[in-house]
Amino acid sequence: MDGDAKRTESTDTGAAVSGSAGSGVGAVASAPTGAEAVLAESAGAVPVGRERVGAARVREWAVLGEWLAPPPLLHKVDLEVLQERLAFMGRARASLAALEADVVAEISRREGDAAAEETLRRTQKRSRSGARKAVKVAAQLEWAPSVAEKLADGAITPEAASLILDAAGETPVDHDVLLDAAEEEPDDLFRRTLKEHVNERTSEQELERRREGQRRRRRASIREEADGMFHLFAQFDPLVGNQVRNALLAKSDELFRSEDAKDRPTYPQRLADALAQLVCNSDGDGVPAGVELIVLADYDQVRDTISNARLADGTRLTEAEALAVACDAKILPGIFNKHTGDALLGRSRRKIPKWLRKQLIARDGACVGCGAHHNICQVHHIRHWKHGGQTTLNNTCLVCWRCHHVRIHQNGEQITRHPDGRLTLGPPTGNAGADKHTRPPPHDRHRTHLGDDGVHDADRVHTRPPPHDRHRIHRRVPQLDFGELEPALS
Repeated sequence: MDGDAKRTESTDTGAAVSGSAGSGVGAVASAPTGAEAVLAESAGAVPVGRERVGAARVREWAVLGEWLAPPPLLHKVDLEVLQERLAFMGRARASLAALEADVVAEISRREGDAAAEETLRRTQKRSRSGARKAVKVAAQLEWAPSVAEKLADGAITPEAASLILDAAGETPVDHDVLLDAAEEEPDDLFRRTLKEHVNERTSEQELERRREGQRRRRRASIREEADGMFHLFAQFDPLVGNQVRNALLAKSDELFRSEDAKDRPTYPQRLADALAQLVCNSDGDGVPAGVELIVLADYDQVRDTISNARLADGTRLTEAEALAVACDAKILPGIFNKHTGDALLGRSRRKIPKWLRKQLIARDGACVGCGAHHNICQVHHIRHWKHGGQTTLNNTCLVCWRCHHVRIHQNGEQITRHPDGRLTLGPPTGNAGADKHTRPPPHDRHRTHLGDDGVHDADRVHTRPPPHDRHRIHRRVPQLDFGELEPALS
């Protein structure tokens, strides 16, 4: 009995991290952590969460425990050790999230969801919405054991687990496929993978129902804080949300061009300024130029219909949404291979035509180097214009300012075209398909932003296109009216 009491006391206080005789990482690894020991003794059994935590995770927790009392002098710790401990902490955070979900679910089972929420607010100082979300996740994990197991083992982040659980509530998903992706990808990239997965498994009828529910959940609020600052919050359905985001990004880019390069605000500050100007300015100028939605669709030649309407970021649109957008849209007809289309422009035009940029948005979707939104991307010639590179879809791509000026023009990184048509940016490989003269003369590397037309000065176009290209396009698509397209090609 005394031994049990001493063991409980030592694990509660964290003394078991160093132990007594025979202490050390190995000795501690065989014993449960303090929280688990308390749960085991109070419940009379090992908690569910502990069954899913492997011996490797327990050892990592023990190593982390050694850093808690007293913390080490971090500036004296080797970088490799710091990186290893950071990985331990990430897995421990996930394991604790799984164990916390088990505890919250048990409290909910005994006392109800409201009591569990109040317990979280009292013991962890959670906000009401945060406590409600935690109770919801705990309930979802009970019905998704594969997700709970991966979370408890530290293989996926709590954020990724929450994304999978929410998606599973909307449409049937393949948990194994998503869990494999979540183990390999950071949360921001996993969001895109998840969106593509859900789109593939969602029927038109399911999409209509989901969109109707999203529109019902739209809301906005504004409140004044104690110090006089105002806090705005808004939630939109995907179509309206994309329109709002595009307007904000376009206005933000406009402000960036007018700023003093030596005294720039932060990105969040600039977005706040952009929002204030869009809402408050009533000078009649309207929305900044360049605010538009790129809507893509597949044309079925057999049925003579279009299908799979979607935004450039992959967000699917219902038939009603696509028709609503088309009512106010400027239609640019054109058919091209999204990976290898070669609508050749010449070298006589000073600007890269808008329709070519739209083709690039349709193909690349975002910056090929880092995934930045296409509204803040520049058009880059893979084989540099000054070295004979043509202005074709095959020789251009979208890159953000940092990837364009720092990674390409300063660091000499190159665009690689993969067999599936996908473009990536990375160090030269020798077979990247990029021109060996990609790095421009030194004076080009110091240009800090786009020209007034949104095109980098080095990527101008200066000659007339060969006439046979226009005829070839007409032969491929005789049924379309290219009246709008021809001026851009002349």
